[in-house]
Amino acid sequence: MGAWAARLKDLGYRIATVYVGGGTPTILPLRDLVHLLDRIWAIFQVEDGAEFTVEANPGTVDRPKLKAMLDAGVNRLSLGAQAFQDSLLEGLGRIHTAREIVEAFCLARDAGFRNINLDIIYALPGQTMASWEETLEAVTRLDPEHVSAYGLMLEEGTRLWERVTGGVVEACDEDTEVRMYYAAKDILEESGYEHYELSNFSKPGYRCLHNIGYWKIMPYIGLGAGAHSYFGRWRFNNVYDAEEYTERMSRGAMPVEGGREISKAEEMSDFMILGLRMLEGVSDREFRKRFGVGISDVFGEALGKCNSLGLAEWDGSSIRLTRRGLMLSNEVMRDFLIP
Repeated sequence: MGAWAARLKDLGYRIATVYVGGGTPTILPLRDLVHLLDRIWAIFQVEDGAEFTVEANPGTVDRPKLKAMLDAGVNRLSLGAQAFQDSLLEGLGRIHTAREIVEAFCLARDAGFRNINLDIIYALPGQTMASWEETLEAVTRLDPEHVSAYGLMLEEGTRLWERVTGGVVEACDEDTEVRMYYAAKDILEESGYEHYELSNFSKPGYRCLHNIGYWKIMPYIGLGAGAHSYFGRWRFNNVYDAEEYTERMSRGAMPVEGGREISKAEEMSDFMILGLRMLEGVSDREFRKRFGVGISDVFGEALGKCNSLGLAEWDGSSIRLTRRGLMLSNEVMRDFLIP
């Protein structure tokens, strides 16, 4: 961390958001977790009031750990709830139960957290519309500030992937997946949440600033084995082997394994593709400010196609996905790839 901190300081950068996750950091013993959080504050120039998120599995937090995180400057907690049915949680290989989700949430509230996200997943094998709506209702009863609702992505080699490909459980059909997505949108919006990104909903003033940084293609630094970064139009990643990563860091060497510079054309594509994830869409003014040309100058054909198919709306000042386009976003985004 020290090498990156020194470089960022020399360049005059300050840290606007911090996200400790991509795993389960709260599985660490209390002493180690607090040491990690304290080191971030001590080494990096983190702005006052910066959004500071820690991911947590509901089965890995207790009152002392939650209080210690708050005392260490964490002001946003992201709980991986996933579902509120024990059978579905077991199928996912989760270590917590539905009851523990509620207990962890209430403990976090009592500890003083006023910005909590709940992650939930739809299109799970064995999940019905009734059980998904039950999960959504459980979420709205808890009333978190933010909800992330993701469609299941089966990853090769995982236990769930093996069960699906082996015929032990049946994958969710596409029609049900679409119905689940729009059920989440409608139920959460009716409960006062703003649908601001394809998979993300927030109460007013509680959008995830860290993720918005990704969607707006702001520079970010990834710390840890295999972590990816984007900085100075360079994309690069750290070594994946944890022992090699630790060895390099112990001698003050940068743990970067590979990377490449992103061309202007690629950056324009990324700006459109990631920006279209936001329901407010992509502003032509912001595009011109960044690239010196208008969206229609570069993507005129794509704009016309998406408009004619009813997947996106282009009014000359911005482009945004339509309700129909939300579930067909991959088709839209393919049109904004520059060969």
